Amino acid sequence: MRRVSACALWILLLGCSASGSGDDPSVVNPSGGTGSGPIPPAQGGTTQGPLPNVGGTGTILDPDGSGAGRAFPVEPLLDADVSAQDIAAFAADPAQDASGSFCVVEPQLSNGATPGTLFPRNWLRPRFRWETTTGETLWEVRLTNEDQADPLRAYTRSTTWILPQEIWEKMKELQKPTTVTIRGLAGGAVRQVSGSFSIAPVDAGGSMVFWSTTSSYVTPTSSRLLGFSVGDDGVVPTLSATQVQTDGIPGEDGAVARGYYACGEGETRPACTSSTDYSACCDPTGFEYGQVECVGCHVSTPDGKAVIFTDNWPWNKVAASIEPGTAGALPDTVTPYAATVMKQPWLGMQALSPAHFTDTERILVTSYGIRGADPLNPSTSPFTNTPPARHDLAWFNLAAVDPDPTTEFPPVTELPSYGGPQGERQNDVGEGFGTAWGLIATGETQNAVTPSWSTDGTKIAYVSTSVASTDGHPDWTANDADIKVVPYNNRAGGAAVPLEGASDPNFLEYYPEFSADDTFIAFARAPIPSATGRCIPTQRTDGSVQTCTNPALGENPDGPYYNRNGEIFIVPQAGGVPIRLSANDPVSCTGDTARGSINSWPRWSPRVETSADGTTKYYFLIFSSARSYPGEFELTKARLTPEISNKSSQLYMAPIVVAADGTVTTYPAIYLWNQNIIADGQGGATIQQSSNLTPAWDDFSIPPVPPIINVPY
Repeated sequence: MRRVSACALWILLLGCSASGSGDDPSVVNPSGGTGSGPIPPAQGGTTQGPLPNVGGTGTILDPDGSGAGRAFPVEPLLDADVSAQDIAAFAADPAQDASGSFCVVEPQLSNGATPGTLFPRNWLRPRFRWETTTGETLWEVRLTNEDQADPLRAYTRSTTWILPQEIWEKMKELQKPTTVTIRGLAGGAVRQVSGSFSIAPVDAGGSMVFWSTTSSYVTPTSSRLLGFSVGDDGVVPTLSATQVQTDGIPGEDGAVARGYYACGEGETRPACTSSTDYSACCDPTGFEYGQVECVGCHVSTPDGKAVIFTDNWPWNKVAASIEPGTAGALPDTVTPYAATVMKQPWLGMQALSPAHFTDTERILVTSYGIRGADPLNPSTSPFTNTPPARHDLAWFNLAAVDPDPTTEFPPVTELPSYGGPQGERQNDVGEGFGTAWGLIATGETQNAVTPSWSTDGTKIAYVSTSVASTDGHPDWTANDADIKVVPYNNRAGGAAVPLEGASDPNFLEYYPEFSADDTFIAFARAPIPSATGRCIPTQRTDGSVQTCTNPALGENPDGPYYNRNGEIFIVPQAGGVPIRLSANDPVSCTGDTARGSINSWPRWSPRVETSADGTTKYYFLIFSSARSYPGEFELTKARLTPEISNKSSQLYMAPIVVAADGTVTTYPAIYLWNQNIIADGQGGATIQQSSNLTPAWDDFSIPPVPPIINVPY
């Protein structure tokens, strides 16, 4: 059976993890450690739409130059529509009014015993955003710090204000927490909210490349990779499907170009067979036969010059440069034969390690769909349309050379006939089994999917689950998912063992990721599903869809795929007590909770930073979450989308600090307010609201983000 499968359907809606307090939504972790406590009372507030470009553009008033070396200016910062007379009411210290709703959303400030967030000192400058229900007409943003003689005072009529970059640069050396007080003036009375945030004494390095999509349907313009470096005010396009250069992607049987079976929305034309007139078959709207259709689920090559990603059905692998001038081309670190070998169907998420990315070998680890016994085995039938019976781990050598160069892999630029080309592909790829690619022993009796490879190259963490979809992800219908670790052992593998703290049968644990120093493994965790029986729509051979009706799914409706109750945890790489991140919890006064926020897909920064005295380590981690934000939307579900949440997601950063004695402190998340601001290179920028997922954080060789004169928000 062939099945239409949108890249956005299975890749866009990825992952989540679960509650550190079981199924109780009233319990969170205010201290950032492993303890629990009650959520502070919600302050209410309403979600606002996109905000106008006002605030953050005023001039620092210090005419006599006495502010040299000072972080906070003596004189107030006034937006263009605010005068000195307007702000006099604040100096008069009017009566405080406690009525109404007032909620500071960005940055996440301290609240009782919960500390405010922690910025790397070179991070994207803070944006202050708040929500109100009581009609204030003027706002004061006041910053105070024990290391500063004077407060910063800024005045705006907007509910969003961005700290000027020149002030943020001067704040880098502030070692004490900065207190933020936001006051609003309405009817002669002022209401205010205060809290603090801190600045780490270290930078965060690298760049981020993430998958951005606007639709659950695969089209040439519905999704792409965007990128930026730490501190940039916006993002730039990095790679789109139409940029990727390839001689074609074969279908799952290797006989014809991938794409002949894909139908548009509502179409029920028959699927193609050996006797079908190809002109009567469905084709992917806007794509040529065999063209790359999706660039999601990507990882970076360790040199930062390329990405390797999972294409659309039938889930082959593609490598593409992301360097300026060569974006989309096959990178120098991947041979044409290796690119050929990776075009097999039924592959899953991939991982690389700098320890095995050298001049002589460049190994990629992924999951491989095992179709059954002989003759359906990897060495004789790497291309077959038989759905995989299960997934195991496999390795691919990106430096592989064709063992039989006299037999050329047929191009897939047009629709060839059945027979010869299919056999040639089977033989050419099959001949490389054991030298160019092969399987990694794990002893796994279930499915081994979504691997992560340690930086030192000795261990592979993966998800063991009883149900894996054809794309090698843990399936929405699965009722189990645990993380195991297996030795790499020069491609031979070994006996996999459950990771203590990430293999609890009472939870789903998935999407593991080693930290840069291999000290921790981050993962997503969610409660086991309330209902064990869940079905997804499928496509019949005639192109029609077989729908299904699910029973009541309960308070934990999802398997280990885009789980709405997912949360991010970390655990020592050798196993131990899992630590729930405070970053899972949205700002309480918004009314959001970790449950329902779809926290998912953790990825570490490329380096661990250390304090100047060598006593404290700073880790930074990026993840996706569907908590409330300006411009949020719902993605229209495709015909085969299961009953998962269709909330759009955004990217957030989680700071983690490890003291000299090993004490781990985690901090609230920082929203990346630049992720939807597309710089145009002419000093301008536009906002494109998209759902942003599957981030990768590395030292990427991506185009620089051009300066933006007036940042829209």
